[in-house]
Amino acid sequence: MRLDPRFALRVALGTLSVAADFVRGRPRPFVVNHLVTVRCNLACPFCYVSGPEQAEFNRAHYPRSAEMDTAQMLAFYRQLVAADFKIAIVLGGEPLLRADFGELLQALAGRLYVTVFTNGFLLEDRAEAVKDATNLFVSLDAPDEQHDELRATRGTFKRALAGLERVRRQYPKVKPAVNMTVTAKNVHRVREMLAFARELGVPIGFQPPSYEGQFTVGDRPFATSATMTPQAQAVADAFRLIRDAADRGERVIGSREFFTHVIENRPTYPCHYPSSVLGPVFPNGDVVACTSSRVIGNVRRTPVAALVQSRAWLDNCALGPACAKGCRDWGIHDLSAVRNRRFGLGDARRYAKAFVTAG
Repeated sequence: MRLDPRFALRVALGTLSVAADFVRGRPRPFVVNHLVTVRCNLACPFCYVSGPEQAEFNRAHYPRSAEMDTAQMLAFYRQLVAADFKIAIVLGGEPLLRADFGELLQALAGRLYVTVFTNGFLLEDRAEAVKDATNLFVSLDAPDEQHDELRATRGTFKRALAGLERVRRQYPKVKPAVNMTVTAKNVHRVREMLAFARELGVPIGFQPPSYEGQFTVGDRPFATSATMTPQAQAVADAFRLIRDAADRGERVIGSREFFTHVIENRPTYPCHYPSSVLGPVFPNGDVVACTSSRVIGNVRRTPVAALVQSRAWLDNCALGPACAKGCRDWGIHDLSAVRNRRFGLGDARRYAKAFVTAG
């Protein structure tokens, strides 16, 4: 493991800038969470963004024809740069379904830390499109072809691995990771996935089952996806294994407090995510308040600088600490853990090991 000194310095300076604003009592959003599309080439039954239960809702509310076009996307990204945002989380749906995806990332390259989430199915063919990502998460839910069953599409496992390897070979500056969605059908394979990530030489994140949170919009049923939720004891046992691996220094993403939150099945935590993040921003430009699931603005009609000073956005920030959703997502939780002083030195080292160093 070697340190990428220029990248580490850039991350450190960005972190200090954000910390200084908080010390001065001027907290501001520094992360954007952007769904560039809700279209997907898979039909994962547990997915609460683009899964089968959301298909009709997405067709009605976020059809392809309503997606921001390239010029609108680029205008939005230029505003993020001008507003001194530090991190862009770019996902879908499947973002590689956008033909202009590489052009979009190029607009952020060298300006924001860009994390991309993909199912990997198109990654080998479209590796060039992610060459300007800082960090790339590829979904892997099992260390073998069981992944195909879980993702409801044959060949997904081999294609995801082939895409991951091509990116590592051709674009070594991109820092890859894998992400496992823990469901009733694979919760018993967490130990194997830890070993598999170790063998691949990449960090791994674990997403526990959760069907309410930042992407919840409208009155959508979750009958099928809810059947994918493991028993609480099985989740607790799995996350003890994950926490133990993190304690041993493995490249597991997430704070110790997050793992304990899942193990103990706590209902909530004081959340500061809304005051740090713009979004989710949906493909048509809608900005959704994660606490209420209401649309509070649209980036095509309102400049970013004005949107984050609007009464609707400030109200969402104010509701965060008392929000009862308790989103089970390591990224959401750990932004709050830092503000709640529950993020330790070991957690910081593990994040640096996963995201700043190069393997």
